[in-house]
Amino acid sequence: MAASYYYLIIPSVFGAFSILWRESGGKSKIFRIILSKNQDSALKLIQNTFSIACQSSNSTILHLVSLMQSFLSGKLVEFDLNLLAFETCSNFQQRVLIAENSIPRGWVSTYGRIGKYIGVNRGARAVGNALASNPFPIIIPCHRAIRSDRTLGGYQGGVEMKRALLEFEGIKISETGKVIVPRYYY
Repeated sequence: MAASYYYLIIPSVFGAFSILWRESGGKSKIFRIILSKNQDSALKLIQNTFSIACQSSNSTILHLVSLMQSFLSGKLVEFDLNLLAFETCSNFQQRVLIAENSIPRGWVSTYGRIGKYIGVNRGARAVGNALASNPFPIIIPCHRAIRSDRTLGGYQGGVEMKRALLEFEGIKISETGKVIVPRYYY
């Protein structure tokens, strides 16, 4: 049975985001989450990325949307990683995403520490690249990875969004953009 692809655009306090998923055998699998500034750019990104997808929703996706909106408003949320199509990621990226997902709320790690944890010494740049192309932002909390100098580094939704998500989790950030007294994981 062939898989069908769908998307849904959702407004949030940080701008619109899109969920791209596929249906196969009666199950939904998240293929990609795209963060954007507004609904028009979210739609263009989906159309440019996956032109065969149709707009739709279902109970699984609507529940996920509710959880994501709760998370984006600062609430503690646990996501079901079984919904994610990890097979779309390289083995290395899968290891990075799983390690990133293990960082508890209110903690951070550095790109280098994550690399070392997964067995790649001096892997900070590779880890950063894997997180920069994280197909599942928000669900995989890649905002919890920072640079070794304690500055925030990049984020698909922008540095302001990364800062806000960290602050929601109780992480303090100085006026110069450095994490203050971080609790490092790994």
